[in-house]
Amino acid sequence: MFKSVFAFLLILLLILVPHATQAQTTWISGVTTSSTNTSVTIAWNTAVPATTGVQYGLTTSYGSHIPTDYSLVTQHSATVSGLTPGTLYHMRLQAKDAEPVQLNSTDYAVTTQTAAVSVTVSPTSGTVASGGSQQFTTQVKNATKTAVTWTASAGSSTNAGLFTAPVVVTDQQVTITATSVADPSKSAKAVFTVKAPVQHSVSLNWQASPSKNIAFYSAYRSSTHGGPYGLMASAITGLAYSDSSVQSGATYYYVVTATDDSGEESADSHEVAATVPSP
Repeated sequence: MFKSVFAFLLILLLILVPHATQAQTTWISGVTTSSTNTSVTIAWNTAVPATTGVQYGLTTSYGSHIPTDYSLVTQHSATVSGLTPGTLYHMRLQAKDAEPVQLNSTDYAVTTQTAAVSVTVSPTSGTVASGGSQQFTTQVKNATKTAVTWTASAGSSTNAGLFTAPVVVTDQQVTITATSVADPSKSAKAVFTVKAPVQHSVSLNWQASPSKNIAFYSAYRSSTHGGPYGLMASAITGLAYSDSSVQSGATYYYVVTATDDSGEESADSHEVAATVPSP
């Protein structure tokens, strides 16, 4: 009886040991890996149909694994997700055939891709007054150096992202660009419209003087009701004048006089007031 059991065990060892030794060298083959910045896909073949499993971790102690696929196949593929960009991971393949014989492969080291540097700028659009300023902020991801350089298609920008608009007489579109110092190929842009100041004017009109021999009219202006008035224009031969040297939000007071061909000037006309819109 003892000899039979011993013979059975010896036969079993002779069957299993060579199988396991062969498996270590030829059972798993054709291993390929590919990675993104947060995942690794590993593929391999087995000599006979087997299950699919992967252990992984930051060291050869592994510590994590994906759920085993118990389908018996010879072509295997598994993806490990949720990994850290730019990090080396150790992986060990696991397979079990129909007998079942469990096999752990040798170690495979795979490094995830480094995540691309990205730059965002805020705000990305808007308006700014002629000669005015706008503060911008940026966020740089996936880079240890988070500094950016600032450029503007018109106007100027400080290293801190404070943009000063150019002085314009018509509306102008300006592009402000933040470029990563860590990766100059990465940048973000903001597009702002520089608004030109509104050009207001006050139009004056009056009736012709009933006096004879009127040679010309003169227009006067004051910033206070009742004067004193300053001469804006003389030798006006018509019955209208446009005052374009006004400021937004201001109120002005106007009078007109008539001068005859002998050079005698009339008294002031009735005062009229005009308030310039703001802006």
